[in-house]
Amino acid sequence: MNVLFVIIEDTNAGAIGCYGNTICQTPNLDHFARTAVQFNSAYVQAVSCNPSRTSFLTGLRPLTSGVWNNNQRTSEHVPPGTKALPQLLKEHGLYTAVIGKFFHGTDYARPQMMYFDRIEHAVAPPGWKGPPPILPAPVLKEEEEKPPMGRNDPGYREWRRQRSDRYGDSGLKPEEESDYYHAAAAVALLEQFARRREPFFLSMHQSHPHTPLTVPKKYIDMYDPAKIPLPPAPVSSLNLAEFPYAKRSTGRNNDIFTKGQPTAQQAKEAIAAYYACLSFVDDNVGRVLDAIDRTGLAKNTIVVVMADHGFHLGDHGLWSKYTMLEATRRAPLWVRVPGAPANGRVCNEFVEFVDLIPTLGDLLGFKVPSAVEGTSFAPLLVNPERPWKKAVFQVTSPSEQMVRTRRYSYLEFKDGPVPAALYDLKKDPWETVNLASDPGHAAVHAEMAGLLHDGWKSALPPKP
Repeated sequence: MNVLFVIIEDTNAGAIGCYGNTICQTPNLDHFARTAVQFNSAYVQAVSCNPSRTSFLTGLRPLTSGVWNNNQRTSEHVPPGTKALPQLLKEHGLYTAVIGKFFHGTDYARPQMMYFDRIEHAVAPPGWKGPPPILPAPVLKEEEEKPPMGRNDPGYREWRRQRSDRYGDSGLKPEEESDYYHAAAAVALLEQFARRREPFFLSMHQSHPHTPLTVPKKYIDMYDPAKIPLPPAPVSSLNLAEFPYAKRSTGRNNDIFTKGQPTAQQAKEAIAAYYACLSFVDDNVGRVLDAIDRTGLAKNTIVVVMADHGFHLGDHGLWSKYTMLEATRRAPLWVRVPGAPANGRVCNEFVEFVDLIPTLGDLLGFKVPSAVEGTSFAPLLVNPERPWKKAVFQVTSPSEQMVRTRRYSYLEFKDGPVPAALYDLKKDPWETVNLASDPGHAAVHAEMAGLLHDGWKSALPPKP
């Protein structure tokens, strides 16, 4: 078996057609979903890119990896001897290749990146020796926006904010965007792999719909902001005194609307631009999936399409990620294994992204390190209705943690504006009414707090 990863950044699962969105146009992802297992309840273990990727690429949860924010370098914090996914797959005999982002950056994971035989459109670690790009590297206009100063310069943060806090027409042609080139390089590599018949692992990155929400005009023109509904769970529906993210809900956000809350018109325009970014990604991913089919690789290639975490689209007055609410913690995930009985079906059971390494271990037959803290969900690729985990877990830091069951979500803050938040997801799926201080829910509060403190091992699937 070969393995193909497609990792999309900052993707709200509810924005995709096959997850129920009736406005956003994602025909290629929707078609792929009909050939794969679609996981409707897939949850990441951290609230932003670096810790989430570190978790699913090492099989360690953030409190074990030591990486729970974007400033902590993977290679400097993971326990000695930790084997990340590229090493495990290379040792298993797969030719390993990556296009674009994989870990948060090469400088975050230099030792781990050394296990790639081919690195495309990403900075190679010092000492790496590999082949030149499969395609002539184009001069991408979007990458000409280099910072005019170093990261420690006082003006760097403002430069980055201005670059991120935008939406609309990028002014570029599709082929001038890096995501287009990533897909083209993936197609070329897949064609090469098919000719060589060499077992491979390939990861292809898509930076959209990460901010800035800018994309070629043809995609912006697909969506009329006037037809975009206002975000659900508006600030007016919240008791801000009991809402853990009240400061952001009424003021500045991360990445976009960084100076204050948008007007209704601006919110609709930003959501329309977000959908446009997803449609652009959908076109790119579609070309890669077509190449898998056209080359005959579909018959022996495991395909995993996923996001690194979710994204708020104005719900609760929130934008971007960095919360433990549903819009951040839930992410899209599709897995297609050739011949798997569950292909074409939907799985509603809980899975966590930390489960990816043990799942691949089962599917490919390599030994999973004993320290890995995930659980193989390979049985769900046979029977997606099999009873599975009773809860999922996420952290922002050691002092901010979350557990979610089917009925409730429970967020705990040791140093936050509220000590805890408890939501009844059956009655309040958008998490607007905090029940943590409600005497009528004291027993539930205690039960959820106990589950959080007992940890992930207490929520494992029942034994067959």
